[in-house]
Amino acid sequence: MSRIFTVCLKEILDNLRDRQTLFYALLFGPLLLPLIVAGSLIAGFKQSDIDFSEVSELAVLHADRAPNLISFLRQQNVDVTQAPENYKAELQDGSLELVLEIPENYASNLRTAKPAPLTLYVNHGDRNSSKAARKLSRLLEVHKRTIDTLRLQARGLNPDVFDSVQVTEIDISEDGAGVQILASMLPFLLIMSMVMGGFYLAIDTTAGERERQSLEPLLSLPVQRFSVVAGKYLATWCFVTLSGLLTAIALVLLFRFFPSDVLSTLLRFDAFTIAKAFVLALPLTVLITSLLLAVSAFTRSSKEAQTYLGVLMVIPMAPFFLLQFLNIRSANAIMAMPMMSQYKLLEKVAKGESILPVHILLSVTGTLVFATALFSLAVWLYKRDQIIT
Repeated sequence: MSRIFTVCLKEILDNLRDRQTLFYALLFGPLLLPLIVAGSLIAGFKQSDIDFSEVSELAVLHADRAPNLISFLRQQNVDVTQAPENYKAELQDGSLELVLEIPENYASNLRTAKPAPLTLYVNHGDRNSSKAARKLSRLLEVHKRTIDTLRLQARGLNPDVFDSVQVTEIDISEDGAGVQILASMLPFLLIMSMVMGGFYLAIDTTAGERERQSLEPLLSLPVQRFSVVAGKYLATWCFVTLSGLLTAIALVLLFRFFPSDVLSTLLRFDAFTIAKAFVLALPLTVLITSLLLAVSAFTRSSKEAQTYLGVLMVIPMAPFFLLQFLNIRSANAIMAMPMMSQYKLLEKVAKGESILPVHILLSVTGTLVFATALFSLAVWLYKRDQIIT
């Protein structure tokens, strides 16, 4: 056992001096990857989230033609201003977000119960302009329904007569489409950071040492090949687990910037939830380490190892994309599949759904079986004479 820890400590110290290994294990996976992926989602949610209590500015052409409309908009926290003459140019360069034009026949059409025209100038190439247009359109729809109701009441008609059918939709599905992508983000970021955390260390421990011609002296020592593999395995596992742990901490901090109403009603990304997800994902650290070490032992150079491992990056990414397009249920056969079972379990954690103990047992068992097989393969590859050629 002491020889295993000696090899492990040697590999850890060697790779602590490797900037590339430290970058991917301690910076890219735990920090940059969540910032890139989750940060884009945060920006998207904030862009689509409309705050009607926030005061917004609206440039209007001929505001005097619709005093009641202008009064309504001001009551809805809209600061109405006079539109400049070159409003189209300012819309194109982003100086203005939105311009509302009130045509000359607006008031006369209202008096004669005809559709009153309004023209909205928007730049859909500008996200702020599109967001402002969505907010104003909803406000104008409210104003329109108010006028429609008053017209019907003035003619002695009950407005409810025209609401002939009222449909209420209740989503009781296990995997709601509205939160599927966000729920999949948690396992995706955790698993990908684990892979990146041990990626370059696994390459360096075998292919890298073979290129530096330091592997043959190590294997010539009176140490069993199993102890050498176990030591390298333990060192890689430490980096894989550390990268996952740092990612979990980063996610706790990062998801605080998500809109509170989205997280409180749809998903749970608090510290307890992410800690629970990390514990459920821990068996994957064993599998990922075995996979990385086996592929590295099979290849003959660092470049070849990077090519193979780069292709194998599809394995942890595949469940994320499959779950977006396929309706995969949490059946026992699925829960026995490594990677896929962790995605399903962590999705349930993010959604606050209950998890069957048998599903956890199947996930852990299936993952450990595959990990043991891959570790045995790595030991067998190290026992071959070709490992040093």
